[in-house]
Amino acid sequence: MTARWTATDGGVDWQLELDRDRLLPGRLVDGRVTLMAQRGIEARALLITLLGKEHWRYEVTTTDSEGRSHTERRTGRDDLPRVPVLLGGPIHLAAGERLEMPFQLPMPPLGPPTLEADVSGVSWTVEAKLDVGGGMDPSIEAPVRVLQPTALLRAGAVRVAQFALFPSADAAGDGVTGSIALDPVPLVPGEPFTGRVVVRLEGPARLQEVRAELRVNVEATVSGGLEETLTPWAAVLAPAGEVAGELAFALAGTIDDVALPTVVLPHGRAWAELHVILARAWARDPHLVRDVAIATTREL
Repeated sequence: MTARWTATDGGVDWQLELDRDRLLPGRLVDGRVTLMAQRGIEARALLITLLGKEHWRYEVTTTDSEGRSHTERRTGRDDLPRVPVLLGGPIHLAAGERLEMPFQLPMPPLGPPTLEADVSGVSWTVEAKLDVGGGMDPSIEAPVRVLQPTALLRAGAVRVAQFALFPSADAAGDGVTGSIALDPVPLVPGEPFTGRVVVRLEGPARLQEVRAELRVNVEATVSGGLEETLTPWAAVLAPAGEVAGELAFALAGTIDDVALPTVVLPHGRAWAELHVILARAWARDPHLVRDVAIATTREL
């Protein structure tokens, strides 16, 4: 589905169109830019560029002359490599004159993909800009999502945990053993999945509930880097009751459509786990945990 954005900037009415706003690494995206001059415009060039920004959050602790320490949270930012595409130039537009130009914009082969998290993340925009000498460049920017294809995970281009791409994996913890199977692997936000959990107890137990949570762990991999855990899917598998022996539960659901791919960035990383939690009153909750890989598209 065509995505379309409009804006007015620097005496120019802009319209930017893309065949899609979820972009595949290593592919071309077709688009069209249209501009209407509100006044006379003289520009050296019309450029279209994919702009990527990485951010990460960290803490810095300082100590004053009296030995008192102070901790401050900061955000680091870095522009990802960009390759502007020249659509034309020089550009001469009279007031009321209209210019329309199609284009093809190449995507970087490995992204990195969009990561929508607070302590570490990547955002992407497409910018169309007139390069005007001696003044502010009129422009329009449109937010897009660069995807993480399943093929990159399966090919080993992105590092994942040892059993993250296995259909089924064993798990154990706090006197509980079992296995967790998922279909499909890797998981994709916004798409349904199914699975099966088998839990084996050493003895009878009274539980408040059995629940499953998909947890995405995100961290800034710098000195003092912060961490966070996001839960894009959760479900109660069984209500309170007495249980014993071997238990089996079906999994089914759809992950929230948020860009939380398994990825390693220059200053951060994100990885996922599925937790099956046996909630107990006044006692430590046993967790069965398996590694999970998350892509953001099955198109490749």
